[in-house]
Amino acid sequence: MVKEGYRNTSIGVIPDDWKVERLSDVGKVTGGNTPRRSTDEYWGGDIPWLTPSQLTGKLINEISETDEYITEKGFENSSVKLLPPGTVIMSSRATIGETVINKVPMTTNQGFANIICDENKVYNYYLLYLLRYITPRLEALAGGSTFLEISRTNVRSVNIPVPSLLEQKKIASILSSVDKSIEKIDEVIEETKELKKGLMQELLTKGIGHSEFKDSQFGKIPKSWEIKQVKNTGKVITGSTPRTADEENYGGYKLLVGPGDLTDNKYIYNSEKKLSEIGFEKTRKLPKGSILVTCIGATIGKMGIAGIELSTNQQINSIICNNRYDNEFVYYCLNKNFRIYKSYISNQAVPIMNKTTFSNLSLPVPSLEEQKKIASILSSVDAKIKKEEEYKNKLERLKKGLMQKLLTGEIRVNTDMEV
Repeated sequence: MVKEGYRNTSIGVIPDDWKVERLSDVGKVTGGNTPRRSTDEYWGGDIPWLTPSQLTGKLINEISETDEYITEKGFENSSVKLLPPGTVIMSSRATIGETVINKVPMTTNQGFANIICDENKVYNYYLLYLLRYITPRLEALAGGSTFLEISRTNVRSVNIPVPSLLEQKKIASILSSVDKSIEKIDEVIEETKELKKGLMQELLTKGIGHSEFKDSQFGKIPKSWEIKQVKNTGKVITGSTPRTADEENYGGYKLLVGPGDLTDNKYIYNSEKKLSEIGFEKTRKLPKGSILVTCIGATIGKMGIAGIELSTNQQINSIICNNRYDNEFVYYCLNKNFRIYKSYISNQAVPIMNKTTFSNLSLPVPSLEEQKKIASILSSVDAKIKKEEEYKNKLERLKKGLMQKLLTGEIRVNTDMEV
């Protein structure tokens, strides 16, 4: 039963006064090309040339600069198209549906389907958001064995909901305002991360209130600080994995942490693999507060602190700090210096830092009182970053909900309001 004022269409339920149009009816769909790479005179000019990799994972609405530029000769001797400002540029290969609007004339490679909008039918920023929203539908039309690709023919045939231009602009304005809030939060997060980086460099080498310094492998450090090894800070444990063939070991709620579970979050409260009580009893259990460090492979040096009692697999070495060391200080100190530690194993094809090597790593260490002060300062910055990231996640959830409701007409906007 469709509620009053709405109707069923080929793309779902939409308001009665909205149209269903093919993309080819609201704009010209065109592609791009790559000038011959072997001809140097085709490259390094003034004409922006965009590739999908420049958009991957970056939620940006507008673009003015590209990583690469082509020359007039490159343009004339290939089938690249010069897109007018305001074109909706959409990735159509590998990662499908990433969209951006060019602010300057621009060319692209063949990994895009670009829509030059008919301004009398569709507002480009409305279309930008709509294409992102219907990405699953676009992916369903894609083919390819190596990577997904949607043809421009299929792009042209896609049906989209088209409200009045005024309503389109209002919808885009609402979504854009949320995007701007997200961008501001991103700026705050990046600024705070830079602040933390500077504080780590300052506090973990110069400490608090020192006037006398000495040389060390870490550079100048306070004269009163000592160089200690990781094994001095507490008990070092290498994780293990219960037999996967024994079903009784798995399926519970106890954490078995692997490298993939160590993210940018300092504290670890979850893991992809879960153990039963039986399986957990077979592991080397780690108390809350233990420091976890990945010691093999591409993610070597990734670390976290156990937020609850847990265990790890054998790719992680852990430290249970004794009462002379603050676990958060040790965590920050390891984090700052791991680039130095990695140089010890740089000649290995697969980087591995075994328990012995890890246990013998050196740390510059102040008194316990100063450790706690330093850790407290850095933790407060981490708390600010986490708070901002949580707010950003909240805004992103809000935006997702708004897109679903506004771009289907489930919620109508007040077109009398100024855009």
